[in-house]
Amino acid sequence: MTPTDQLRPAVALHGVGKSFPGVVAVSDVTLSIPPGEVHVFAGENGAGKSTLMKLIAQVEPPSTGHIELDGKRVEYHGPGAARRLGVSMVHQEFALAPD
Repeated sequence: MTPTDQLRPAVALHGVGKSFPGVVAVSDVTLSIPPGEVHVFAGENGAGKSTLMKLIAQVEPPSTGHIELDGKRVEYHGPGAARRLGVSMVHQEFALAPD
């Protein structure tokens, strides 16, 4: 990895939002995650955590803003396209923990 690669975010969100009829699930998220870093999204039910992950994994298209992977803007083409770009998502599973 070159020094330039280390400066370029692995994932970057620029003003990303997602609205459903009558509901704004995610609003104006700007985030930059450098290579090798791990981030945790924590919050109450309905805070938009799962929706944000679905936007990055191309399960849902963003309503506003755009997403970049390794410095390249990503157009929505679905989860298969995201997997080909190296992005996958482990969906939450309530059976893994009793509470």
